Amino acid sequence: MEEFGIKVRALREKKGISREEFCGDETELSVRQLARIESNQSIPSLSKAQFIANQLGVSLGTLTDGGSLELPRRYEELKYLLIRTPTYGDKVRLERKGEYFDEISEKFYDIIPEEERLIIDCLQAKLDVHFSDDVNFGEGILNDYFDQVRRKKNFQINDLILIDLYFACLASAKSFVGIYSLDLYDELMECLLNQENLSPETSLILNNVLLNNVDLVLRFHRESFMKRIIIKSDTIMTSIHDFQRRPVLSLVEWKYYLQFKKDFLAAQKSYSNAILFANLIGDTYLENKLKEEWELDTTT
Repeated sequence: MEEFGIKVRALREKKGISREEFCGDETELSVRQLARIESNQSIPSLSKAQFIANQLGVSLGTLTDGGSLELPRRYEELKYLLIRTPTYGDKVRLERKGEYFDEISEKFYDIIPEEERLIIDCLQAKLDVHFSDDVNFGEGILNDYFDQVRRKKNFQINDLILIDLYFACLASAKSFVGIYSLDLYDELMECLLNQENLSPETSLILNNVLLNNVDLVLRFHRESFMKRIIIKSDTIMTSIHDFQRRPVLSLVEWKYYLQFKKDFLAAQKSYSNAILFANLIGDTYLENKLKEEWELDTTT
């Protein structure tokens, strides 16, 4: 892999292709990312390396000399835990996530591809923005990568994790201008809700992004989005047989009935389902948080 970037640049220049021509609309690879790869400042992910090989018309093995682009198994485990484990503000779970971040930082961060570093940076920045209410923790990443994601119609896991960070920053923004405009929010939500034919893993992340950011839908009074999130989330969980977020979906349903439909009985039924599902997955902390949220929603 030490010669990967040198080979890419040599082959690209031999073919007389500029970086701008090579990257096209930059939805797969940005000019900045290609420059970093060619100067050996960045290791490409497997998907980006394959894209580069395809653009050059050579096999991936030609560029890697048979070297492996597989990620360390322990790193994959830690990333999975960071992505899949909701904290719901639980101090114990937050501390555990901190330990995962620390292990990645100490053992893997310097050797993983830039695309993987971006995932970790986004996950950490989202927590920092959430608990500090300061968008500066996430805006550096958004300035570098968000424009590339905005041009896409079909999102991959990295894109969705970056969008999740964007929503966290939007929730803390002091004014809705520039990238925080409500027109851009509506455009992005429309695109998210129209995602189809995703892999199970990507569908799971999409579901998390939609459910994580329902507060924005309520804040901006987007009733149609709320209804579509409920349908989309239910479809995803049924198709991939993953119901860990079912209690949260029931919470979204009760808020939809209370705020938009003024239907207390329907909301009460969704609340009962939320408690039932939390009990079924054995999450006592979540069950108590749901009870607190229901009390808050029905007494104010």
